[in-house]
Amino acid sequence: MKKFKKLFAATVISLAMLVAAGCGDQPTNEDQGDADNGGGDEVVTETPGDVGDAEITLEFWNGFTGPDGEDIAKIIAEFNNLHEGEIAIRTQTMPWDNFYDQYRTVVTAGEAPDIAIMHLDSIAGYARYDLLTPLDDLAADIGLEDDDFIPEVWDAGVYEGHRYGIPLDVHPLTLFYNVDLLEAAGYSEPPTTYDELVEMSLAVQEATDGDAWGIAMPVFWPSNMIFYSSLMSHGGDSVSEDGLTPLYNTEIGYEALQKMVDLVYEHEVSPSDVQADGEVTLFRQGNSAFHINGIWMIAGFEQQDGLNFAAAPVPTFGDQEAVWAGSHNFVLPKQNDEDPERLEASMKFIQFVSENSLQWAKAGQVPATYSVLESDEFKALEHQYNASQQNFVFPPSTPFYGDAWGPTGPAVDEAMLGQLTPQEALERAAREGEENARDAAEN
Repeated sequence: MKKFKKLFAATVISLAMLVAAGCGDQPTNEDQGDADNGGGDEVVTETPGDVGDAEITLEFWNGFTGPDGEDIAKIIAEFNNLHEGEIAIRTQTMPWDNFYDQYRTVVTAGEAPDIAIMHLDSIAGYARYDLLTPLDDLAADIGLEDDDFIPEVWDAGVYEGHRYGIPLDVHPLTLFYNVDLLEAAGYSEPPTTYDELVEMSLAVQEATDGDAWGIAMPVFWPSNMIFYSSLMSHGGDSVSEDGLTPLYNTEIGYEALQKMVDLVYEHEVSPSDVQADGEVTLFRQGNSAFHINGIWMIAGFEQQDGLNFAAAPVPTFGDQEAVWAGSHNFVLPKQNDEDPERLEASMKFIQFVSENSLQWAKAGQVPATYSVLESDEFKALEHQYNASQQNFVFPPSTPFYGDAWGPTGPAVDEAMLGQLTPQEALERAAREGEENARDAAEN
């Protein structure tokens, strides 16, 4: 297993406009990534498995509305069957773009669920406003040990010296490639560097007489996840440690973004007019050799008839190996009146899922625990295992990170469309990001 370097990371859209109750009103890029798994607009409540008359029924909120919802339901059913008559988990599933508003509302009203899933980039904002229960003692009581977790994702669940999240998974950006198109161009292995990506893309376009693109670069999301990976690969910084000052508006930042733009306008290996999700469609149809997106795309690509694809680490755009990564975390919402028995039952469930997360990995995730990550069963999941062989970049534990980083989203898009130079785009983003972060901190 590669050693995971300690790098700080980013999300792509502001994790919050911190208002009144002080939490995020907007979905993060991770939210959108999950939505790509498929989704719905309804709130679904169910109790998987045979539960009987359980002594304790716990409410578990999550946003797994796509195929991943079926996988988490299987895990919950196993837990409910194992604890029949003792503990039952009842899930309430809703789209991520509604999840955080609903969460804030019920917690402030004293009607919080017992357990919830929260994206790593959102934890600090909710902890700041006392909407989460500290987990330090509870995690220790059930024997969750930090040395079994990827250190960077485990450490990222801490805010101001207290733990608020227990990681369920890691979901990094991943390179997907069309095996048949590469073979037709004379290659058996995917690119590992930017130059190799350009070289192979040109070769595919020549081998197919222009019928297929080398790569379709997204104009919209997840374009600035790719920018963040490029920025880190070039040795750049995202924001200051306190999250208040953008640090991406530098010569390194301009170069990192220019590399992406050059794939379209200089090397001409990507179309310039990609519509929203157009890059996904091109790859699904076999009309592009490479596609950079989240690991969550695995399930959808596996269901695509005639698509012979594989997954690999994202090529390094600079001199360092680094890729954006997010994580789903278990959190315990703040209760008006804490019940020790319910807290203990909640932690039993979290421990069970952590120890049995191979099923969840099959949904298109990287396990957060080494005990599963290094197992033969996980290594047999070829796409997920290949995606795990990267140096992950996680968000810092600050409530203001998304505010300072968020404006890079539209800025990167305008650069990719040729409407602004990378320098113009990042200068504007930095001005907006600093203002956003300062306003959020003051309010």
